[in-house]
Amino acid sequence: HPSASIGVAIHPMHGEGYETLRRHADMAMYRAKTQRKGSIAFFDHQLGREATRKHALEQQLRDALEARAFRCSLQQKVDIGTGAIAGFEVLLRWIDRAGAVHAPGTFLPLATELGLLNDITGLIVDELVQALPRLDARFGTAVRYSINVSPTQAVNMRFMQKLVHQLWETGRARDFILELTEESLAAAEPLQSRILPLLRTAGIGISIDDFGTGYSSLAKLAELTVDELKIDRSLISSIHARPRNQSILRAIESMGTALGILVVAEGVETEEEAHYLMAHT
Repeated sequence: HPSASIGVAIHPMHGEGYETLRRHADMAMYRAKTQRKGSIAFFDHQLGREATRKHALEQQLRDALEARAFRCSLQQKVDIGTGAIAGFEVLLRWIDRAGAVHAPGTFLPLATELGLLNDITGLIVDELVQALPRLDARFGTAVRYSINVSPTQAVNMRFMQKLVHQLWETGRARDFILELTEESLAAAEPLQSRILPLLRTAGIGISIDDFGTGYSSLAKLAELTVDELKIDRSLISSIHARPRNQSILRAIESMGTALGILVVAEGVETEEEAHYLMAHT
């Protein structure tokens, strides 16, 4: 039972020449595919403007990669009991030619689509490694650094081997943690048989990011040996006023304690949230 997604461009409204019409029909076809399987979509000028913006962003990202215009921003991970800095999460930022700072949500999906993410990750890790002596002098050598890995990267053996080698060469592989999303748990078998042994041999820590959403599975968690669970921000937001979320948090804490896994609350942004966590953990 085959189906088709159809994109339509009309002459001369949407273009005079064949190549222009074909390109515009192709854009409309991709819109149809995202709307509903087996649907039809017509090209319009809004779609054309979106395509133009996407093309411009693509060129900017390629130029930024060549100019090494991506930087890492460090977010503190604080021990809720002592207030001491226990580590940092390495966050990606793009600094454009005008000096504007772009958060990853504005460009990361396209960078992934273009196959640029692995190279960008390599640049960020390089910058982090070069900054280690300065970070050691300021925060000491006991802190650990968490690096985000996308689901596609997590099961890419070549990429993971290169990343592990990059961290291993620092002589401090145990100071790093790789954060895998819950989506990566969907590929538990290749993770368990190929990727995790690689990380364990090097001494690199493993964290499950955004825990509590998406692909949560206690069965799969039991199969994986991880060091850290990061509770998704959606469960922490206004937790002082949300009894059901409080119960979920207590359950995750109990599970973490039983399994010997560190639990991290992600995105504590208000005093009320912080006070609740300090009083109940």
